[in-house]
Amino acid sequence: MKKLYLIAIIGIILLGIAHSVLCFKTYHTPSAEAFWFFSAGLALIFAGLTNALHYKLHLLITFRYVLVIDLLLVFFTIFLAVKVPIPSTILVAFFSALLFVTIRKLRR
Repeated sequence: MKKLYLIAIIGIILLGIAHSVLCFKTYHTPSAEAFWFFSAGLALIFAGLTNALHYKLHLLITFRYVLVIDLLLVFFTIFLAVKVPIPSTILVAFFSALLFVTIRKLRR
């Protein structure tokens, strides 16, 4: 289960990096939409880094934080994947759900 959690962490971080990098390819000028697009990538990166911190420290406080972060992320990404059912949103929803499920299983 620990390896699956690590795979989910790496997957979320890589998806966040890809999302942020694609911002410059998608939007050629700075705009509100470009900043929102970029910030979504940052949110994924931060969620992944927070989970990576918990993966290393195994503290109750980090567990509580990642549980809340992962729960919010999984709700948002699943709703997004339902509204915008393209491969990238489905992939993000999958990795978000994987983070949430594995963190809960590891705590037991």
